[in-house]
Amino acid sequence: MSDRATSDDLETCAAALEASGEYRVLRRFVCPCSYCDEAEVNLRRGIFLDVETTGVDAKSDRVIELAMVPFEYSDDGRVFGVGEAFTGLQDPERPLSPFITGLTGLTDEQLRGQRIETDDVRSFVSGVSLVVAHNAGFDRPFFERSFPDLEPLPWACSVREVPWSQLGVEGKKLEYLAYRCGVFFDGHRAEVDCQVGIHVLASDWLGDGTTALGSLLESSQRVGARLWAVGSRFETKDQLKARGYRFDGGRKVWYRDLPAESLDAERLWLAENVYRDEIARRGKVRLKVAYVTSRERYRDAVEPSEDLWLGA
Repeated sequence: MSDRATSDDLETCAAALEASGEYRVLRRFVCPCSYCDEAEVNLRRGIFLDVETTGVDAKSDRVIELAMVPFEYSDDGRVFGVGEAFTGLQDPERPLSPFITGLTGLTDEQLRGQRIETDDVRSFVSGVSLVVAHNAGFDRPFFERSFPDLEPLPWACSVREVPWSQLGVEGKKLEYLAYRCGVFFDGHRAEVDCQVGIHVLASDWLGDGTTALGSLLESSQRVGARLWAVGSRFETKDQLKARGYRFDGGRKVWYRDLPAESLDAERLWLAENVYRDEIARRGKVRLKVAYVTSRERYRDAVEPSEDLWLGA
């Protein structure tokens, strides 16, 4: 084929390959300006956010790049307009590791003297209804440690809050989800990661108008609970771990995140399997719980807000 082949020529070849049933063609991702025509619906403003960092520990590592891409969406999960991105670089005041430079393409020279102003970020997120990240448990702690003066925003996670397996998808990595949408991209730069994240959320996965964003919105509106198994005996750690509890090294206690409506069932399980001897001896046991909405979910720390009693 001529080096001067037009895009129409290439598209004709791609269509022929796909029609054969023997090939699957990926197209380079180009961010659309919109996914749906304007309609007489109540549109909300969302932001897809991504950070690049010097490492994986929000307590010691630092943000080196922030991108936020705004988009308009309806309550049923349709994406309308995609807006202009906010992007910024931040000097971590320490040399980057060769791994981070190789991963992100950023260099010490590019970052030297760069700063992301809190007031600029505050202005951009003003009025946002939801912040989405692909692994919000990573991005939110870094974001909030970098901009601690901002009011807590409502967050959602496109990894954990979309039932990808029910949508016929085996993996959750952004590159794989993009592949399943028929596109490829050069990842690990924050802006394009955000744009691809929006594209994945806006896509019709089942051919019936079902978007990943619709599922994510339902999940983000649910109230969750974080339950701390205070005073549990060392001998019960394997049972707690198998049940989905994780160890909080700071508080030295096992905890579990679960839907608020599952608390009663969890109390019964704990009373029978973890605290039976304590209840028999003391009559009742006091645990700690916090109720979690999208404004608390994925924060670096969630504080207990109520007592939860087991036993009489």
